[in-house]
Amino acid sequence: MLMKLIKIRLQGILLRQTKSTKKSKGTGIGKLILYGLLFVYVAVVFVGMFGMLFDSLVEPLQMMGIEWFYFALMALFIVILCFIGSIFLTHHEIYEAKDNELLLSMPIKNSDVLLSRVFTILILNYLYESVIALPAFYIYVTNIGMSVMEIMMFIGVFLTLPLFVLALSCFFSWILAHILVKIHRFKTMIAVILFVAVFALYMYAVNSLQVYMAWLIENGKSIAEAIENSVFPLYHLSLALTQGNIMSFMIYLLCALLPFVLVIYLLSVNFIKMATTKPKVKKAIYKAKPMKQNTIFKALVIREVKHFTSNAMVMLNGAMGIILCIIASVAILFYQDEIHMIVQIPQIQEFITPVLCLMIIAVSSLNMISASSISLEGDRFWIIKALPITTKDILNSKLAMHAIFCIPGGLLLSIVLIFVTKIGIIESLFVVIVPILFTLLIDFLGLVLNLWKPKFDWVNETVCVKQSLPVVLTMFISMGIAVVIAMVYGLWLVDIMSVSVYMYCVIIVALILDVFLYYMIQTWGVHQFDQIS
Repeated sequence: MLMKLIKIRLQGILLRQTKSTKKSKGTGIGKLILYGLLFVYVAVVFVGMFGMLFDSLVEPLQMMGIEWFYFALMALFIVILCFIGSIFLTHHEIYEAKDNELLLSMPIKNSDVLLSRVFTILILNYLYESVIALPAFYIYVTNIGMSVMEIMMFIGVFLTLPLFVLALSCFFSWILAHILVKIHRFKTMIAVILFVAVFALYMYAVNSLQVYMAWLIENGKSIAEAIENSVFPLYHLSLALTQGNIMSFMIYLLCALLPFVLVIYLLSVNFIKMATTKPKVKKAIYKAKPMKQNTIFKALVIREVKHFTSNAMVMLNGAMGIILCIIASVAILFYQDEIHMIVQIPQIQEFITPVLCLMIIAVSSLNMISASSISLEGDRFWIIKALPITTKDILNSKLAMHAIFCIPGGLLLSIVLIFVTKIGIIESLFVVIVPILFTLLIDFLGLVLNLWKPKFDWVNETVCVKQSLPVVLTMFISMGIAVVIAMVYGLWLVDIMSVSVYMYCVIIVALILDVFLYYMIQTWGVHQFDQIS
């Protein structure tokens, strides 16, 4: 039964990623091949990245006589990657699985239900571990070499290190589950904040990798001594792999397996309580207050905002540009001295305004809220059509939601860039106006495309903002606009007109397109919306 449950859970994870409509009975061979190629591509990228990292470390660490530190770093990278990659899945699979009550009502052992979820996460952790451990092993063997005993111990480490990470993920997921039960209303916001924090940390780590690599090599001995004195499991793991020390290997195994066994025991004892605990909802007490009446348009906008903010994955996929605008603004303020020095270069000053506009356009191009606003209605689409509301109000409310969310993010980035670069008033107006016109253009374009090809037969809402045709087209068109604007001037018009004149032309074209698309929504769009069934 345990193996069957594991198979079902793995199939469920695969199905969530590949099945996009309710009518599809399975996953096509073509889609499986496509996802397989994507997985191979990501694996190759990560293997290559960590391979180059370890290749640059192995020789300096050997020369300093602390080659054991090599495997300590490998284990540390594995723990971080597996923890980040599995903590949200652990929380979903163990604490928020929708089939908990169904499985517990069947003649299935509670231990089998729990272990099926645990081993599913463990299998994915082995995949994460492979992209770090395998290149690290290959680099070390080809440069320094390992004995048969050390290779056997490496296999033991490979099999047991994810167990420790799983225990760590279960512990933090348990804390997260208790927090979310207490503050269920802010669950979506907490998920978004955690994702943004992890994403910002990843971007910072990637951009600072070379700096920290040099720092790591320069201070390798002091860091190694700190690990030896404070993080003794990593130290003994490293001694086992570099010296074949059996006693150190046993100490590492104890430190890796004991937390896993303890966590599994505690989960098994409290699994029924955790699986059936519902969020505490404060009982509403009616208090007589004066009735507050909103206009139809305002009520529709509030409805759109509440619907959009109710799903963290919809927010993250549909409004990634807002997140990037915030992260970019913080990064620009952090590196404002370096940016100000670059702006002072005479050859760059002439092009600084269009470059700033293109930067904001490029970052904002990942906002595609309106491109899925019709599709997100799903099975409830008939409800809004049955209400005594004009179609124009419905469509305008969807346009307003995109503008309300996306324009402030672009304005924030514009103000930060203006503050750091200290450009003039006229240039500042360009940096503010051009991104707003672009945001409205993508807003109108996304709704037009969604009216043309709505997608209502989705399995979950995330499909609307990741796999639907209107979203894909909007994304490629919006990203291509910045490239086209730069290429047209750089290839054909650089010798014909000045940058300022070209920017005036771009603004006029964007304004004409905005007016045309909005008019199209108010005429063809209204007719198309009424025809959708």
